[in-house]
Amino acid sequence: MINNRHIIWVILPLLFLLISCKVTQQPVKTVVPEAESKALSLLTEDQRQQFQYLFVEGIKQRTIGNSEEAIKIFSRCLEMDPYSSSSLYEIANIHLVRGDFQSAMMMLEKAVSLNPNNQYYLILLAKIYQQNKLYEKAADSFNLLAELEPDNTEYPIFRAEMLNVAGKPEEALACYNELEKKWGVTEQVTLGKQGIYIKQGNKQEAYHEVENLVVKFPGESKYYGLLADMYLADSLMDKSLENYNKVLQYKPNDGFVHFSLSNYYRVAGDYDKSYDHLKIGFESSDLELEAKIQMYVLLAQSEEHPLKEDQQLELINVLIDKHVDDERPRALLAEFYLSKKKIKEAREQFRLVVEINKGNYAYWERLLFIDNDLSDWKSLSQDSKAAIKYFPEQPILYILDAVSMLQLGNYQDIFAVLDSAEANATDNNQVLSQVYTYRAEAFYKLKKYEEAYSWFEKVVKIDPQNYLAMNNYAYYLSLRSINLDVAEKLSSSVVQNNPNNSTYLDTYAWVLFKKKDFKLAKFYMESALSNSKEDSPVLIEHYGDILFFLNEKENALLQWKKSLKMGNPSKVLPEKIKTVTFFESVED
Repeated sequence: MINNRHIIWVILPLLFLLISCKVTQQPVKTVVPEAESKALSLLTEDQRQQFQYLFVEGIKQRTIGNSEEAIKIFSRCLEMDPYSSSSLYEIANIHLVRGDFQSAMMMLEKAVSLNPNNQYYLILLAKIYQQNKLYEKAADSFNLLAELEPDNTEYPIFRAEMLNVAGKPEEALACYNELEKKWGVTEQVTLGKQGIYIKQGNKQEAYHEVENLVVKFPGESKYYGLLADMYLADSLMDKSLENYNKVLQYKPNDGFVHFSLSNYYRVAGDYDKSYDHLKIGFESSDLELEAKIQMYVLLAQSEEHPLKEDQQLELINVLIDKHVDDERPRALLAEFYLSKKKIKEAREQFRLVVEINKGNYAYWERLLFIDNDLSDWKSLSQDSKAAIKYFPEQPILYILDAVSMLQLGNYQDIFAVLDSAEANATDNNQVLSQVYTYRAEAFYKLKKYEEAYSWFEKVVKIDPQNYLAMNNYAYYLSLRSINLDVAEKLSSSVVQNNPNNSTYLDTYAWVLFKKKDFKLAKFYMESALSNSKEDSPVLIEHYGDILFFLNEKENALLQWKKSLKMGNPSKVLPEKIKTVTFFESVED
């Protein structure tokens, strides 16, 4: 069952969030130093001018982001005038921006004690009390604000909500009832009361509050929707449907109404009708795309009665038709194809996505990784270069371009690309690890072995968990039969951390083979073969080599023949088979 809280008609009181937003959106005010300060009035004219100069300089430093200097300056203002509430207020603001709510609260409380009628002080203090979860004190602050500004309709509402959050629902209700006597039935007050009654389990009063809104505002369809949701939550299906249909009378083409009815029929177990209303909601021109996408994701990922595959496709195509200039429906379709392992179809959609919106980095990265997964190195080269034009500061794009160059054998030009990746890495060791790895690989392919080994050493130093680089380094050393102790140490560490990886096990076996530890090499090679998802001609050839030196020549010959039949391109393998003799190979 889809929880009714996801349906648009549930208008639970969100005043706590509203308060947070309301206070957060208050601009940082600069409060002119108060002329009534007794200490300031006792200063000489020169001292007062110095105070004013310091205060303005403090504002300047705070504005340009020099918070430490600003605090020092405002502290000097307080030395000259200990009663300067404006200086306290400015210091509190700086602490608040830093996230030091405790220090901000102390400063504001003192500022309010010195100047209790300043609304900006009280508003900021109420926010800080909220951040420190001192909701009752926040309620007191809003009460003081309401007394200072009797015509303001928000402060009393905020006070009631704070009392409720503070665990004083009866006091909050009393506050709401007092406001209702003053203003009559209003949405904010009624929904505030309804929320408390729901929390208390007093359903009768909760229904009564919403019914009051229906009576007071008979033409407002959303209250029928809210009432319908409440009935649905209580499994009063007939009353729920009756109220949903009333909403439909007012707004027959409203997408949200049809989403609500879709939820109703889903709860009722009529999935065909549920889907019919869902599709009407998706076809609605009045409903924003964001709401449709949220509904799609919610239902597609539902563990209980998720959308069928054909339904998902149909709804996504509705979104594509209805929102032709927006790339997000196609991105949804691409993700759908990925979930079904249809990688090429997903890539086709992502190509259309980046055509519509070239400025979204995440889309480009998704496309490039699909190129990589498909081992389509030409496309990866083209797409990475296209992405770099729009995001030249993203090192991952250069790294993916470098991957394509390695695979296409373009070793000479790769270094300039990797230099660009490093220039944009901003000391990110994970990125640098990739850059150094591909430099090492390129140097190795160019047969500049010492340079390659030097870069591999740098990789190991900055990223001891780059197992792929460590494995390749060990394998390259073993191929040339040099530094085999280093190779064994590296490969052993890789295998310990990846005990089921057939490629890494093969490398370790080959290093042991080169060290003439044939029995242990056989053990690890057989582990590699058992962990390999599919037969590898290279692993099988290596296995034959090990068997040969264990004097199992018949079995070795069988493995070599099997490897050749699988298409192993090794130049020495046919000679091994012909002469039943091992030949050294430095092929990688």
